[in-house]
Amino acid sequence: MPATHQPLPTDFLFVYGTLMQQFANPYARQLRQQSRFVDCGHLPGQLFRVSWFPGAVPDPTATTFIHGEIYQLHNPTEALPVLDEYEDTAVDGSGIYIRKALSVHVGSESLMCWIYTYNASTANLVLIEGGRFTKE
Repeated sequence: MPATHQPLPTDFLFVYGTLMQQFANPYARQLRQQSRFVDCGHLPGQLFRVSWFPGAVPDPTATTFIHGEIYQLHNPTEALPVLDEYEDTAVDGSGIYIRKALSVHVGSESLMCWIYTYNASTANLVLIEGGRFTKE
């Protein structure tokens, strides 16, 4: 019997950092070429400044939000491995980020989206008040 591939849980991607529209790095440009911008969205949690990039720590019980943009990927099986490399994910969970499918609020609705969650201690990081990462 031939091997079958499980379908991905979503073709939507939520970005909150250097992949957003205001950034012009090669990966952000590639994301815009390989997707359709859907809308802005948010999910409960905290956003931290790691360095020149942020790290999101989703928390369904938080009263604060992580704000970002939602894209619908034209071909997730092609786009996600490239983004995984950019976000320094690792199959064994040892990377800086872990890609998870989480519910993101868009207006009065929710969409299941991939999001890269920060995978290290936030003890020495600065919280980004308001949960919006911007170019400085």
